[in-house]
Amino acid sequence: MAIKIRVSTGYMSFSNTLSVIFDVTLSSLLLLLACPFFIVISIIIKMTDGGPVFYRGERLGKNKKIYIMYKFRSLVPDAERIIGAELLSSQRDIITKVGKLLRETRLDELPQLYNILRGDMTFIGPRPERMAIYEKFCKNIKGYDRRFEVKPGLVGYSQLFTPHSTPKRMRTLIDNLYIAKRHNILVDYVLVFYTAYLSLKHVVSKVLLFMWKDLVLRMVGRGGNKRYLVRVYLEDARVYYGHKAESAQEDTLENKKYPNYDDLAKKVYFGSNGQLTGEGVLINVNEDAFLMHISKRLKGEDFFKLEILNKNKKKIAFCEGTVYKEYPSGNKDYEYAYVINYTPVSPLNSYMIHQYFLHKSVAEI
Repeated sequence: MAIKIRVSTGYMSFSNTLSVIFDVTLSSLLLLLACPFFIVISIIIKMTDGGPVFYRGERLGKNKKIYIMYKFRSLVPDAERIIGAELLSSQRDIITKVGKLLRETRLDELPQLYNILRGDMTFIGPRPERMAIYEKFCKNIKGYDRRFEVKPGLVGYSQLFTPHSTPKRMRTLIDNLYIAKRHNILVDYVLVFYTAYLSLKHVVSKVLLFMWKDLVLRMVGRGGNKRYLVRVYLEDARVYYGHKAESAQEDTLENKKYPNYDDLAKKVYFGSNGQLTGEGVLINVNEDAFLMHISKRLKGEDFFKLEILNKNKKKIAFCEGTVYKEYPSGNKDYEYAYVINYTPVSPLNSYMIHQYFLHKSVAEI
């Protein structure tokens, strides 16, 4: 006789009532407090390109019910038609200048407080998804549909602790761990205020950086429209380099377990007798390139292993790369400096770089 195990989700009835009261009360209060932001942001967006202030998009809610989600517009008008059933990439040139700041500070999501007030969303839950993205990327992910047992959230549990580039399979696992338990309303309260603290901290730092680079430097004649990615300077970080084997199989690493990652990478990308040929210091990194100091010149090496110490544990990521620039390092221990344009070898490696080297998750801010 088969034994059925029922996993309960959501809140118990009393906690559910508290959750609704909490959502309505806090969203109403925050909407009132956010009125100055709504006025200022609306004026800036309108002055930037004259397009609509708000973005209205269809999203899948609880039980896959479609609802309209509201955000401040951060992309060029008609961006959703341009993107289609694709994920937005940081390389797509459709994010407006003010939109970049809004997205980085999460201020673009303030109008979703109205969705919470209406009952479409809650504060903590899986992030809502577009139907086109669900059909193309998500519907065949094991366990993905469990998110539709609860309301989507303004703050996703996986969104809080992982960067935007995290593979959807990994985010699904993280969200389902949260969904599978009977929710403790107190935990949600803590997460809401923790997120508010992190977001406020991030808003202040980004606004100050924006004012310095786009206003102060422009006034003294050093500003401009140059686009650039912020470099993250690292401590306790190393880089190892070598040649990729001719028989390398792309994406073989993506779904493998992490404990044997290092050995697996050498086997797949270097062949059975391959080896890393040198090492150096990883100085800084952004989403496109990293700077390393090494003791000897590169000789066509195109495969790199990045390593950093995080909470006394080594975190590693593998990528392919090409030399963008070479110059003297000025470091007596490592004579040469190289800027390497890199590409992670798989989505999982992209996640590792964004999480541990770029500190892209909200909780790392």
